[in-house]
Amino acid sequence: MDSITKFNGIDYANTFAKRISVMHELVKNVMSGQLNKGDNVIDIGGGPGIGAKMIDELGIEATVINIEPSTTIYDVPKLSLVKYIPLKMTFKEALDAQMPCTADCLLMVSSEHEIALCNGSTPKENKKIFLEDLNNFIHKNLKRNGILVFGFPNFRKGASKTEIARQRRLTESLLGHSHPKEEYFTVEEFSDAFGAKPAVFIQKPMDITNENTEDTILIANAAVFKIENL
Repeated sequence: MDSITKFNGIDYANTFAKRISVMHELVKNVMSGQLNKGDNVIDIGGGPGIGAKMIDELGIEATVINIEPSTTIYDVPKLSLVKYIPLKMTFKEALDAQMPCTADCLLMVSSEHEIALCNGSTPKENKKIFLEDLNNFIHKNLKRNGILVFGFPNFRKGASKTEIARQRRLTESLLGHSHPKEEYFTVEEFSDAFGAKPAVFIQKPMDITNENTEDTILIANAAVFKIENL
């Protein structure tokens, strides 16, 4: 099952999204201090408008463009303050597409490793291609002094191969798929790609069983990068 179709036909908002709710809460937390009324946000891989819903819940009037290739994009959320523009396309297609507006913020929540995987090479090469594509997209579609907001999972530093294997079996059983350590991004990889340290970086254990965060080695990360020199 590829990264574009794996979420087709599932109730994304009430299954996968609930399992990774800690990630969404972290991202919402960092966005609350970064977004302003009237901002334009491009959400890459936003599923059924999860980013738009989070911004709406923060009470921020904004325009959110959701770039999402799967059929979940048609599950439009109920919004009060956010103008929602769904664009059903892959990230590769978006690289050459004309966006409806230039963004103040580029948002990605737990989609980075899925999109990188679509490059079909080794994890290292997939990441390299993805980050090059992302930088090109940023230069074309993000305003000067715009921000990047990332929510991304990875494993706790120092986790053993046995712990990772056990976590992956659990993840597979609950979400239908899992990823090896090398496919997940780290904050250091983003810092190297953008030539800057994050302005904000927070982490929290992410228990996808929603029972005991002390037993998980999955970590939710939220980072904000300020892009001053485009």
